Amino acid sequence: MSAETYSFSNGTVYHADGTVAGTYTTDAAGNIDSVSTDEDGNGAVDTVIADTDHNGSFESAVVDTNADGYGEVVLIDTDNDGDFDTSAVDTNADGTFETTAYDPNGF
Repeated sequence: MSAETYSFSNGTVYHADGTVAGTYTTDAAGNIDSVSTDEDGNGAVDTVIADTDHNGSFESAVVDTNADGYGEVVLIDTDNDGDFDTSAVDTNADGTFETTAYDPNGF
C-alpha cells in the first residue's frame, strides 16, 4: 500500500490524479495553518488539521470516520512539542467520547 500524494495550490488540496481533496488556509507568512478534506466527496468535511498557534506544527485534528458530519476522532498536541499526545474517540457515534488517551511522548 502506497501513501497518498497530495499537492497544494491557491487554497486547494489535490489528489495525485488532479481531483480536489479539500482546501487549506495560510497564515500571514504564507505557511499552511489548516487543511480540510472531503475524501469521500459527499460535501461534508471528513478531516480538519490546524496549526492554531502558527508555529509550524499542527496542534489539533478532527476526523469524521463514518461520514455523518461529526468528528469521531480528536487529536491534540497539548504540550506544543509537535506530536499529538491527547486523543478522544467516539466509538459508537453518539456524540460522546468513550475512549480517551494521553501519552506525553506522543502517539
